Amino acid sequence: MQTLSRTQSYKRSKRKARRPWRLVKRLLLVTFCTCAFFILGGIAFLFGTEKGEDLREWAAGTLLTTQHDYWAPYTFLPADKLNALKEEIKHPEVINSENDPEAVPAVKPVADPLPEKPKELVDIEEINVKKDNYYFKGKIMYIHDPKRVKLLVTNRTDRGDLLDEFVKKSNAIGIVNASGFSDPDGYGKGAKAYGVVIHDGKILQRYNPKSGETALGITYDGKLVTGSYTAEELVKMGVRDAMSFRPQLIVNGKNLFTDKPARSWGIQPRTAIGQKADGTILFVVIDGRQPGHSIGASMNDLAELLEERGVVNAMAMDGGSSSMMLYKGEAITKTSCPYSRGRFLPNAWAVI
Repeated sequence: MQTLSRTQSYKRSKRKARRPWRLVKRLLLVTFCTCAFFILGGIAFLFGTEKGEDLREWAAGTLLTTQHDYWAPYTFLPADKLNALKEEIKHPEVINSENDPEAVPAVKPVADPLPEKPKELVDIEEINVKKDNYYFKGKIMYIHDPKRVKLLVTNRTDRGDLLDEFVKKSNAIGIVNASGFSDPDGYGKGAKAYGVVIHDGKILQRYNPKSGETALGITYDGKLVTGSYTAEELVKMGVRDAMSFRPQLIVNGKNLFTDKPARSWGIQPRTAIGQKADGTILFVVIDGRQPGHSIGASMNDLAELLEERGVVNAMAMDGGSSSMMLYKGEAITKTSCPYSRGRFLPNAWAVI
């Protein structure tokens, strides 16, 4: 009887020893089945529904406006849709703001001599927008004396300047990034801008085909002009400072993104410059790539923000990790750059 009892006890202990392994196996099986269900469901959603295709178009548009554009084909969009996105980004509509000068009210003249840093020179507006599927935050800087807005250019050859370095050199009250620049593998040092660069009426750099043909300039009397101009044409028009980027957002009061799909340029951190009919210049920076804080904005969002505030001419600046705004020497937007002081830049728009 003792032997039988020992045998039964041994069998029970052996069964107990196997129970944890059975639980682990069951847990692994449930986990695998759950993951497989969600993966297959996700694939079915992305490739079998209209909303899924929209999400893939958003992703492709976003990738095409970064240095990782080679990943865009892996969204597996139909070739015609992917090519349409590429065409929209490479060759956006360009309108010369001077083509129809009567369509845009003249800039309100500013009496000379200008008062030194008047208290009402700059106002700041907080931006906090929630869309159906994303959200974004940022700042708008209103500069009420357009003659005080100038393009600052780095004098270094090994790299560009950080925004706070531009501020220290110029005592700028407010500042945002401007031109794009060569950025191989994300290690660009911002020493050389793409496209036209005019500083204090002098042509520092002429057209560069990589930047597109669109230029934005500010004349000596504080009028913002944008369009397909050569550097020489801009100087003849009385432009004091100018640079190149794309796309235009508003020209002669017309929102160029009204009928365009938002996903064509994706969602990114954004910077833009615009001018109202009364001469007020706006700097806009939208934070992005930061879940929990701000995902980023589409070009449509940017154009709508400016249109709602009465802007008649506006153009996008370089975006992504370059987008940043400083006011009185302090960053008032949150850069997506891993370095809290932002990136090295070839130039910047500043309030002097």
